[in-house]
Amino acid sequence: MKRVFPLLTLLYSAFLIWLKRGVHKIILEDKKKVVPEVFQEISIIIPARNERTNLPNLLNSLTHLDYPEGKYEIILINDHSNDGSTEFLATQNIVPNLKVIDFYTETPPLIGKKAALQQGIDESRYDILAFTDADCLVPVSWLKEINRSLDKDIDYLLSYSVLKRTKDGTIFRLKNFERSVYYALAAAGLYYKVPFTSSACNMVYRKKVFYESGGFEGIGHLRSGDDDLLLMKMMPKIRKAAYNPSSAMQVVSIDGTDRNKHHQTNIRRASKFRYHPWWLKGLSAFVFIYFCLFYLALWQVMSKKSTKTIQLSLFLKTIAEFAFSQSHLRQISRSKLGFLYPVQILIFPAQFIYYAVRGTVGKYTWK
Repeated sequence: MKRVFPLLTLLYSAFLIWLKRGVHKIILEDKKKVVPEVFQEISIIIPARNERTNLPNLLNSLTHLDYPEGKYEIILINDHSNDGSTEFLATQNIVPNLKVIDFYTETPPLIGKKAALQQGIDESRYDILAFTDADCLVPVSWLKEINRSLDKDIDYLLSYSVLKRTKDGTIFRLKNFERSVYYALAAAGLYYKVPFTSSACNMVYRKKVFYESGGFEGIGHLRSGDDDLLLMKMMPKIRKAAYNPSSAMQVVSIDGTDRNKHHQTNIRRASKFRYHPWWLKGLSAFVFIYFCLFYLALWQVMSKKSTKTIQLSLFLKTIAEFAFSQSHLRQISRSKLGFLYPVQILIFPAQFIYYAVRGTVGKYTWK
């Protein structure tokens, strides 16, 4: 412990510094881009299963998009809904360029959300595909920001999404702090072309790259992975990726207050570990072991059995984590969430450890 923890702390801190550099570089690249003179054609694709409660808010946000109507289309896939969504969508005629696909068939080997997404992608008219979820609200400038960020050599674009309990409610502060860390990890991965993770509720990619990489082939039988596992498949075909954290492109995700749903979602995400490439499995194992040792080191400090080397290692870990997290929070205009770090320094590793085990050995429920 006296030697292992300090050594792993140096490696962990160096990794965070490397990530911080990647996030800074990819955001700087996006900020240098100027508003183009042309409006690119964009297909918006939204899968929706039993989202009757969320659909009115989503559609209302889509009606306010500030973009030429002849330059985009909205494809909403009504995926096996039985909650009144079909009847509700049949009455909607105020959303410009909206096309609803009532999808009630089976298309093996694709299952779940991927089957619905495939329907939308196949029906889309344009090469640029913008994705969000039915429980999200898009900003009026969403498509304009996509148009600005997606240069001719950019094949993949990711942006941030903030979680809220309700449309007009407050954000989940602890969850959004954690969420910002994963988005920073995703942004750095896009810069280095090392696909750590992604998020389906606010991403854009070219249809050509999707088909060239084989689409959902090989992962279509999984309930999850339409964002990160797909990105891992597409990365060899992606010329360049971008990350736009601007509030003008951030979507709001209505996460609700159902704790069991949040719990099942975390298990589902962690369950994809077995499908990750070897290098990502190795990195996850490293972080898992390091976080376990962190609690052991913390216990030694509290019981006054630690050495100065252990104490310095904990100090270095704290400085590196705070610098990494706070830097990204500033970029997404959420600096005030930084005050939660003293809480997250204790909670985040425990959550990582628990869901790493739970997701690997356990099952989850999904709609």
